[in-house]
Amino acid sequence: MSSLARTLLLFFFASTIAACDSSAELEDCVFSDDPGATPGSRRASCPSSVFPSEDRRAREVVGIVRRGEDVVPGAFVRAEPASVFPPGAPSATVATTITNEVGFFGGLRTTPLRYDLSVKLDRAGSPDPDLLVYRGLGWRYVEPSIEGPRTFARAWRSRVDVRLDRAVPAGHSLAFFASGDGVYGVTGDLASGLTVLGRAYAMDATIHVVEFETAGGFEKATAYGTTVVPVDAGTARLATIALQPISHFVESKLTVKAPAGVAPSAIDVRFSFSRTSNALLVSLPLGSSIRMPMIPNAAYTYRVTATAEGVVSDTGERGFDVDVLTEIELPAPPTATSPLEGETRGAGEMLLVDGEGVFEHVLVPQAGGPTMRIITRQREAALPDVAGLGSTPAVGPYTWTVRSYPTARFADELGGLDSRRYRPMSASRSRSIILR
Repeated sequence: MSSLARTLLLFFFASTIAACDSSAELEDCVFSDDPGATPGSRRASCPSSVFPSEDRRAREVVGIVRRGEDVVPGAFVRAEPASVFPPGAPSATVATTITNEVGFFGGLRTTPLRYDLSVKLDRAGSPDPDLLVYRGLGWRYVEPSIEGPRTFARAWRSRVDVRLDRAVPAGHSLAFFASGDGVYGVTGDLASGLTVLGRAYAMDATIHVVEFETAGGFEKATAYGTTVVPVDAGTARLATIALQPISHFVESKLTVKAPAGVAPSAIDVRFSFSRTSNALLVSLPLGSSIRMPMIPNAAYTYRVTATAEGVVSDTGERGFDVDVLTEIELPAPPTATSPLEGETRGAGEMLLVDGEGVFEHVLVPQAGGPTMRIITRQREAALPDVAGLGSTPAVGPYTWTVRSYPTARFADELGGLDSRRYRPMSASRSRSIILR
């Protein structure tokens, strides 16, 4: 007998012994289909199943708080059982924490599968904070965020001097852009030099330059050039760029469909080399067309915003194929149903809306107090108890506006960088209400 055969035989023999030993534990076990068994005898005879205790880290919630492009250190974060569930539903305790110097928070290990997340963001020079309240979240990693300017306050700055392969003709101008992993953008000009903004001390930056007729703007772009520069914040670099003529042009093919009573006036078309390095190509009046230059390595987006009697309809910034007819549809605005103008509401009472998608209730004080944003998938939203967030009181007259994001499925999606920028959005007519 070969050694392999002997090994297999020994394995099967040992397995048989092990199986007999384990089955012996169940010899006296009475199964549920035995008519002579009583519940007590089943419990006494059958061994109990043992499961490991739950690891709380499986439910931990972590994330980063942002204001615009910047992270927010020192923000107060509170997680609690979701208010969208009825009283008596399984819940967990309330957990709180503070974001660190890079806006990160963690340690919320008692968070239930569905939870509400509230964030207090202090504002420089004001005692009144911004309050951001998400209802009915489920994701374990979230990035609560509100709109804000792009300051790139924490970016590394690297200097690059540029030389072109030819002179720029009279009546022409240059615009510089930057892209690459961790690259935010670029400032400066040909004469004074460029400053590349980025996430890292050292990185590879792709510099783009577009030449255009000064009087005609970017729709009269005539040449383009690019180069890759290894930059670092401690050393100035020299880059030489060759400009090549732009010879490909496309006739714009954009049509707009708007809700009844909403009349857009123009289509903003942008070209971009990255999420943070882009420019407006043209603001195109409805019903007109232009011959658009095809700038190499650039992506094109459109945005249409329309207002009528206080309501707003906005497509968001949307990419499109410039060679194909693009039909743009503006979203219908939501309707704020309760409270009515001048009515009073307090903490825990409901704001009601009719519409589609995820809703963002924006409440701006008219005479001091915290600015509040409540984000929910439900058509009703409970006003938060601001005292539990360590905020100044939210009392007196407030301006209430409801935004809807019809393509969003969950409240979790309204978080992170540019979470609102690329989504269709519509807003209700603003209403003055009283908070107590």
